[in-house]
Amino acid sequence: MYTLTLYVLLGVGLAASVGFFALHRPRHPFRITEVNASGWVVIIGLIYARSLLLLGIRGGSSTAGPWWDVALSLGLLTATTALLLVRFLSYLRYLRAHPEDPPTAS
Repeated sequence: MYTLTLYVLLGVGLAASVGFFALHRPRHPFRITEVNASGWVVIIGLIYARSLLLLGIRGGSSTAGPWWDVALSLGLLTATTALLLVRFLSYLRYLRAHPEDPPTAS
């Protein structure tokens, strides 16, 4: 159950990160505001991709550890995944509200 939960949370988070990164095309990608808007999403996406790869290679742990450690780990992963989903969904809402001015790279 623990391994399945990890796969789901990491998969959803990675999908949200990749989705945001694929749609977010700022005009000036190296401005501090653009780095702030997308940089952490890219970094977290890379961490999620690495974690999914290692989970696939090594498999889940047969001994997950004490209950409080498992709860803390899954709680933090759930919170991070939720933030990635909020970022992605709010960006989709922004794109729908401003179809005339999509932030495209030029």
